[in-house]
Amino acid sequence: MTQHRELFAALAAPFESEEVKIRTQSGRQLHYVTSRTVMNRLDEVVGPENWWDDFVPLEHSVICRLTIRLPDGQILTKSDAGGYAGMADPGDDDKSGFTDAFKRAAVKFGVGRYLYRDGVPRFVREALKGRAEVEAAPVSAPAPAPATTEEAPAPRNSDENGQAPRSGRALFAWTKDQDEKHEYGLLKHLNAWGKRQDLPGRMVDWEGDQVTRAYSEACRKIRAIQNMQSMTEAAMSN
Repeated sequence: MTQHRELFAALAAPFESEEVKIRTQSGRQLHYVTSRTVMNRLDEVVGPENWWDDFVPLEHSVICRLTIRLPDGQILTKSDAGGYAGMADPGDDDKSGFTDAFKRAAVKFGVGRYLYRDGVPRFVREALKGRAEVEAAPVSAPAPAPATTEEAPAPRNSDENGQAPRSGRALFAWTKDQDEKHEYGLLKHLNAWGKRQDLPGRMVDWEGDQVTRAYSEACRKIRAIQNMQSMTEAAMSN
């Protein structure tokens, strides 16, 4: 049994529905994620400084060696080969091989393995089941979104009036309340999202449109987490 159960379960967890792409091949629908989505998963779970890759181009394929640094400092490398897609542009064809090899190597760490419909390891299923049970808890269930939030269901606000947070301090308090009740991981998610949006470093300093956008992103994240339950059940059934 692995000593890093939670880390590998997080790597193997289903992706949010909007991250999974579909293409038709030989009359079948295939589900997949992009290499950048895989990179994001590695960044989020092990940290961008704790994984790296190198490639060995061969005549008809590319070998990717994907390495991660575990929390105890141990270095772990897994390899796999990817084939060239046969594109007319040699540069694009090279990229197709490198991308295929990278994603295949990541699958050996569990990333996106469930998309192959071959199931996931038992310890991952157990971890995902536990997470799904927390996310499905009926306490303070999300309510319909106010008119100011686009398409996302609005979780119940911690304020008595039920209004969406209007200041950075209110958003911070609401986010912590949601995390304490449901373990959504919203605070970490919104802080990372805020950095990508070039918002002020502290959430309490966000204001106006920044708070509205952040709240909408939080609602989107919660909706995706709730959708993850059905994806997890589908992965477990295969």
